[in-house]
Amino acid sequence: MLSKLDLQEVYDSSTSDLVKDLQIPLLSNSTAYLRGVGYFSSGWLRIAASGLIGHIENGGKACVVVSPILERHDWEAMQTGHAAVVQDTLNRSLAIAVDRLAHELEHNTVNALAWMVADNLLEFRFAVERMREGGDYHDKVAVFDDNHGNCVAIHGSFNDSVKATLNGEAFSVFRSWVPGQEPFVLRHKRRLQELWRDENAQFKTYEIPDAIREKVIKLRETSDPPYNSTGAKLAQTETPTSVTVVNEVPIELRSYQSAAIEKWRSAGYRGILEMATGTGKTITALSAARASVDACGTRSIVILVPYLHLMEQWGEDARRFGLNPQYCSGNNPDWPRQIRSAIMNAASPSASPACIIAVHQTSATERFENAISRLDGGKLLLIADEVHGLGARHMRKALNEVAAQRLGLSATPDRWFDDDGTAFIKSYFEGVCYELPLEQAIGTILTPYRYYPQIINLESDERAEYTLLSKQIASAIAHAKDDSGEKLKSLLLRRTRIVSAARQKLPQLFRIVEQLKQQAAIDGTELRDILVYAPAGHHKDYLVALSGMGLRCHEFVHSVSLRRREEVLRQFAAGHIQVLVAVKCLDEGVDVPSTRTAFILASSTNPREFVQRRGRVLRRFKGKERADVYDFLVLPSGSGDVDKGLLRREMPRFAEFASSAINEFDARSIVRPILDANEMLPLLDKRPWDVYNELKQSEWDVENEYE
Repeated sequence: MLSKLDLQEVYDSSTSDLVKDLQIPLLSNSTAYLRGVGYFSSGWLRIAASGLIGHIENGGKACVVVSPILERHDWEAMQTGHAAVVQDTLNRSLAIAVDRLAHELEHNTVNALAWMVADNLLEFRFAVERMREGGDYHDKVAVFDDNHGNCVAIHGSFNDSVKATLNGEAFSVFRSWVPGQEPFVLRHKRRLQELWRDENAQFKTYEIPDAIREKVIKLRETSDPPYNSTGAKLAQTETPTSVTVVNEVPIELRSYQSAAIEKWRSAGYRGILEMATGTGKTITALSAARASVDACGTRSIVILVPYLHLMEQWGEDARRFGLNPQYCSGNNPDWPRQIRSAIMNAASPSASPACIIAVHQTSATERFENAISRLDGGKLLLIADEVHGLGARHMRKALNEVAAQRLGLSATPDRWFDDDGTAFIKSYFEGVCYELPLEQAIGTILTPYRYYPQIINLESDERAEYTLLSKQIASAIAHAKDDSGEKLKSLLLRRTRIVSAARQKLPQLFRIVEQLKQQAAIDGTELRDILVYAPAGHHKDYLVALSGMGLRCHEFVHSVSLRRREEVLRQFAAGHIQVLVAVKCLDEGVDVPSTRTAFILASSTNPREFVQRRGRVLRRFKGKERADVYDFLVLPSGSGDVDKGLLRREMPRFAEFASSAINEFDARSIVRPILDANEMLPLLDKRPWDVYNELKQSEWDVENEYE
């Protein structure tokens, strides 16, 4: 009887075993159990076996409402149990006497799950958000009744899974026989009953046959169930090989994504996917991870990302693939313990693979290396996002040498003026196994764009300083062997900043935006969806100037918190913010697909940077037929040596952008006269890596090394 139990008001995992000290006693002393829980796995049945046996011996039944996030073998067991209700042969093959239930729960838990469903001792229903907006049922509440009218309600953070026993969790306990607590018990009981009867306003509840028909289950892994030795396995709804089950709606991989995965498989589950920005590298990689789990028995997936915001984006997508990511960064000091827990949980064959996501800086530390040293290298997949960043000498330690499966991702895997770093990356991943260039993606995967080069000249004092610095750089290069190179580096940076912050850029931007505003007024629309890449250290000037034009602007820089960035991007997509003024934090991984117009004023010569910036603009978006890119080129007004240096610096970016634009030849006509005057017309067609190979040993490569 429940009232005889000595129950505490609160159970905390730091001082109590939540299953042994609370759930098992309540199950053993009750005849009805109604549970609402975010996540269930059959591993919990094994842990709570003694309580379940007592509950069944009392003549009890367990009713569980759960979010439809299940391991594949658990879902198949539930379906098998349901089918056994009407199939005598299947029912006999599952039959287990109650006195054998303890043994079955310990040694063949999935079979026991199927039997309990078949014998109506354990019934599941699945709660799915009625509006299907992406939310999951995430409550954790349970109600226990006995035959004497006593009732206990527990409410807390604990899921019914093995993983939950490793977390910091707690339950509050309410008892109907304690004065003042009965209203809480009845309220929890009533809301669970309403959910069970499909009377909840937010969530629709599906029984097993309805779930089969509606395909609402989110499968966490694809391994075969361990209970089919009898041959009694319910036929599953067929899932095409090109489809990955994600949430309620399958994501059908595009043909190029399937081709990329197949190339990686053929290369022995090693290689780099060199795919243009915006072509879905994350989804491709996570689908490849699923393939690795199926084919290679992968039990651990380590994902390395360059920035914190990317860690969170990857985590969200990983959850959609049934993984439970653990974050490793300076923002989460508890990550070593969480990794240990993930490794322990993944050791169970019934559990999902461990998923560890670390930022590059953390992953290159000895602490991280030690934390993942317990992983079985033969069953470890390492995924490196923006893999070019891991070629730097101080970052190479992040690339675990024992990982059997390796997948690198980047639109630009070659490192700019670092052949040694490029060679290291390609050696580790055993080369590029699949390429999808931007030219191939535009028009089908990415949005076509028009390219408008804006010619900017240095003002007289800027040109004088640029010329003086160029002479000093030439002298420093001649004597580079005589010093540490710090003086040269300082000179190069000073000259780069002159070009990047050229004063004529801001008034030219002002003129173009004013023209666009006037045209929008004529069209009866509002100017919006504008992204401005401002020179480092000067974004405030641009923010003030654009705001002064009556535009709703917001900065997007490193000082804006991650949470605030998400809100800013939502406001931008909705049109409430018309202009985003960004520096480098939009270069990699941040999605701003609604952008229709981009102004590139930061004069980078590194293709990794400006290719990423263009990629932010070309992502597809509803109603977006094309994008416009305005590139501010600082070009010479004369034809001396300094002028030729400026052309060599700025033109590779022009050639890259113009080559894929709708209006390529109109763009070329704008810069052709300047190139002709300097006898440098071949630069019209020389893209960054062409110039790189020609000028590796020149002064230009030294400048770019320090930019």
